[in-house]
Order: sequence, then C-alpha cells, then structure tokens
Amino acid sequence: MMDPMADLDAPTAATASASDEKEVLDITTLRYNAQSIDTVRSVMGIVSGCVAGICGLTGWAGLACFLVLHTLVLVLIWAFKMNFQLKAYTRQSAWSYATANIQQSGLSFTLFWTLFYGLVYLY
Repeated sequence: MMDPMADLDAPTAATASASDEKEVLDITTLRYNAQSIDTVRSVMGIVSGCVAGICGLTGWAGLACFLVLHTLVLVLIWAFKMNFQLKAYTRQSAWSYATANIQQSGLSFTLFWTLFYGLVYLY
C-alpha cells in the first residue's frame, strides 16, 4: 500500500513532469545523520581544545585554532562522507550546516583548552 501522505500514486511516471516529482524523506536516517555530524563536531571541539591548550595558544590564536579546525572538519565531512551532496544527507542549507552546534563545540573547546593549558603550563 502506498503512503497517502506522500501522494506517490497520483500521476504516473510517464505523465509526471520534473516539477511534479515528490521527495520522500526518511526521518530516522536524517536524525541519524544529524546525530553523527554532531558527535564528530563535539569530538572535534574537544580535540582542538586539547591541541590549543598543549600548544600554549592564548587569546585570538586559540580562537583561530578552533575556527580553522572546525572549518577543516566541516570540509572533510562534506567532501569525504557526503561527496559534496549536502541535500542527500541533511535538509540544512550550507550556511546552517556550517554553523550548526558551533556554540556547543565552542564550549567543549573552551573547557578542554583551559584544562590542558592549565595542566601543561601551570603545573
């Protein structure tokens, strides 16, 4: 039985135009993809905080380290995991994909940045 909400059985394939095509989404897969991306970004925030703390970066240099590593991970996921096909894996625009959970990653970065800086240079 066809899903009545998707309206897939209305026009036949021969009579449907490109604008009449319906897109079917699997919410479970979209949620899994978003969770995987969030996990990688959280780990990236922790690792980049450790790197910045161990390297002794302070002030704007530490922030630059976070932004560079965040952008690097963003591009690597987009290139190698998504094959530059963002719409196939998420419903986000490129900007919202780039800035999603940056605050959460930034807080993890700050926590581990100060922790490792204190462990290496203060003790």
